Amino acid sequence: MKRLVLLLLLMAGLVLPGVAHAGCMATVGLSSLPKPGLEPGKPWVVTIRVLQHGRTPMSDAKPEVRIRNAAGKLFVFKARKTARVGSYRARVVFPAAGRYRLGVYDGFPYAECARVHTFKPVVIAAV
Repeated sequence: MKRLVLLLLLMAGLVLPGVAHAGCMATVGLSSLPKPGLEPGKPWVVTIRVLQHGRTPMSDAKPEVRIRNAAGKLFVFKARKTARVGSYRARVVFPAAGRYRLGVYDGFPYAECARVHTFKPVVIAAV
C-alpha cells in the first residue's frame, strides 16, 4: 500500500508541473527602437505587443521596459494597457548619454513563466 501511495505521489509530481506550465511562453514586439540622435532626458514612447505562443494577445500581462547603463544601473519603466488587447505603452527616458542594454520583461501572469526579452543595445547621444 505504501508503495502504491508513493508511486501515485511520484506520478502526480511528474504530471502536475506540466499542467501548471502549459502555455508558458510569450513573445514581445516593439513598435520602434530609440531613434539615432535621441537625447538624454527626451522620451522614447514605445508600444509593446505581448503575444502568448507568438499568436494570442495577452490582456493580463504587466510588461516593463528595462534599460541598464554601462555601470550596470537598472532603470525600469512600467507599460500601461492600450485600447488594443495585448498592446502596452511605455514612456522611457534615458537619464544620460551612453550605451544602454535594452530589455523588455514580458510580465507573464505566472511569475515562473515571465522572462526578459533582450534587444540590441542602444546609444544615446550627448547633447
